[in-house]
Amino acid sequence: MSDRLNSSISPLELLTTTRSVRRRLDLDRPVAIDLLRASLEIALQAPNGADEQSWRWIIVTDATQRERIGELYGRTNAAFAANIRELAESGDLGAQRTLASSGVFWDHLERVPALIVAAFKPPQWFDGSNYALASSFGSVFPAVWNLQLALRLHGLGSCLMTAQLREEREMAAILELPDDLRQVALIAVGHLLGDRFQRAPRRPLDEVMRFDRWSEEPTHGG
Repeated sequence: MSDRLNSSISPLELLTTTRSVRRRLDLDRPVAIDLLRASLEIALQAPNGADEQSWRWIIVTDATQRERIGELYGRTNAAFAANIRELAESGDLGAQRTLASSGVFWDHLERVPALIVAAFKPPQWFDGSNYALASSFGSVFPAVWNLQLALRLHGLGSCLMTAQLREEREMAAILELPDDLRQVALIAVGHLLGDRFQRAPRRPLDEVMRFDRWSEEPTHGG
């Protein structure tokens, strides 16, 4: 697969078929740092509040670091994973699908070739309020999405994860983060096994959208 941007993907296809990739990540093929850097360069073009560019990124490829993060991630998911496994063994089809997908990272995150941690440096006015969180996280997640789109254009799959934030301080210690950085997400990155993407099943728009005010029944704008 070429390391150059895939110009054959239309903007509409890119936006509607970029998925979280777990089972189809190649756990044995290394990811070139140049590809990660090129994708992050695109991520940095995302909009952000007051153009503070408070985002910070940590690329993790060292095997020992990945093993430590993988162990922590598996531990933070242990109770949920045990419940899903029990349901899957009882024949629950939804749980079986979840296990087949999410189980890859519960059990093998340390094998993912590259992990990228997204963080931000809180501004002086950051007080932990919903406003502060929305403003700060809202200035990082657009860049995370830019990153995931850019990774796909470079022939790479990705998946955003947040369960590790249950043990945020331990994760910070592994990464040796200074006290003035807050974590937002962990993105698993790898080459794809196959290249097939498609639209995901989603609820009809009218079930999740209202005009002017929320009401029990959908209302259609004229």
